[in-house]
Amino acid sequence: MHGFVERVAASYEAGSMLFDSALLGNGPQTVAPDGELPEQPVDVVVSLAAPERVTGWQEYLPRLARLARKALIVVARNAERPGQGSSPEGTELAGVLWAAGRVREHAYLAAPRMLAPADVVHAPAGRLVRRSAPFHAFVVDTRPRSRQARRRLRVADGTHGGA
Repeated sequence: MHGFVERVAASYEAGSMLFDSALLGNGPQTVAPDGELPEQPVDVVVSLAAPERVTGWQEYLPRLARLARKALIVVARNAERPGQGSSPEGTELAGVLWAAGRVREHAYLAAPRMLAPADVVHAPAGRLVRRSAPFHAFVVDTRPRSRQARRRLRVADGTHGGA
């Protein structure tokens, strides 16, 4: 899981990160899901098991996405694996994430070695991987979609000198 997060953060050239779980990160950039979220945006926000830990996760994940200048990484229990309890179906989770930005990656994490040579298997994956991997992760690109939106963001941040 850590390797996946580090690879995504490097690919987005993240200078700052925020974790919503002490299981993934620690230090001043870790917040509790029931606590106040910081007002200052960061490059990448990482959420671990929010659908299982946070009441109202459908509203919580878009709030996290608004904090992310570049990407939101969501790691959740894989509902396709038997015995995962109250994990939402992948399509329900993906729908919430697509409303927050563009889902760029979907991967299954910690698949058994006999089914996959690596810990990360990108979707689409075979049925055995989907039913055996305990977690799946989504990477949501939260950067503004149009040139005009990017320009508006630079003006609001004070990093652009004019119209």
